[in-house]
Amino acid sequence: MTLLQIDSTYQQVPLTTLAPDRHVGIKLFLRTGEDRYVLFLNETSLLSTTKIKQLKRNNVSHLYLNTGDRQGYLSYIKDNLSTILTNPDLTENDKASIIYETASDITEELFLQPSAESIEQTRNLVDCMIDTISQSPKTSNLLMMLTSQDYYTYTHSINVGIYAVSMMRKAMPTISDAELKTLGLGFFLHDLGKAKIPNSIINKQGPLDQGEWELIQEHPTLGMELAWDMGTRNPAIIDIILTHHERCSGSGYPKKLVREKISLPGKICAFCDVFDALTTKRSYKKALSSFEALKIIKNETPEHFEADLLNPFIMLFSQQ
Repeated sequence: MTLLQIDSTYQQVPLTTLAPDRHVGIKLFLRTGEDRYVLFLNETSLLSTTKIKQLKRNNVSHLYLNTGDRQGYLSYIKDNLSTILTNPDLTENDKASIIYETASDITEELFLQPSAESIEQTRNLVDCMIDTISQSPKTSNLLMMLTSQDYYTYTHSINVGIYAVSMMRKAMPTISDAELKTLGLGFFLHDLGKAKIPNSIINKQGPLDQGEWELIQEHPTLGMELAWDMGTRNPAIIDIILTHHERCSGSGYPKKLVREKISLPGKICAFCDVFDALTTKRSYKKALSSFEALKIIKNETPEHFEADLLNPFIMLFSQQ
């Protein structure tokens, strides 16, 4: 399921993504024939439970919006995500698709314009994702199957967030949802500092020069400073941002911490960060298969990565 299926003028909106008794804030249309649409709901009208039931009785599963209202619809999804995900008519596949596509919109905005508001939207997204996974555990595997194979800073952050939340649940089966939500936000924000680094360096096709490499190595510290300045100061979140490039051997950055000085969430984020970097394609490299990436990580364990985490990490992908 995709939130929007696009033609030249109108985009399809699944009825299951519309919460009852809420103002959608955009015009919604009924399709009455080939290239024929009639207004069903205007910007100020309430989409009542009665109207939704009427549509269902008439076997209407989608409404339509004008392509110019796409951003308004996505804003509506973000604002009503927790309610939408409790819709009993949604399948687990639907829920995973809504979470991933909403994450793409929120996280892209976060990296384009970091702000306290965009971090709060990310926090709400992570909370909704973990609530959904707790109620429907299969959603976790479905989300992992949806991860993008094209590398962008924001899709990388989503992928790592999904992998790391799943891995954290495996490593600590008794972890509370409240603690997992805090760590989950840290995983999604792990690369926040890259918002302060020019794209010309992040996406450079050739090798980085010394100055560029030194700047890249500053992104954990830059991320910590950004999070702190925007009011996100939870020590567990800051720790993940700071330590996801540390290595058990002490060869990582920014502080060259050794094994016993790196937290479990930091070690898990490191696994997931490297795995996603290897399995996504960029303009200058092809994506490796999961098997190839896991083989590389295995060869670097236990020198750089925590040995006790290797098999649980491999098991994440054997279940797909």
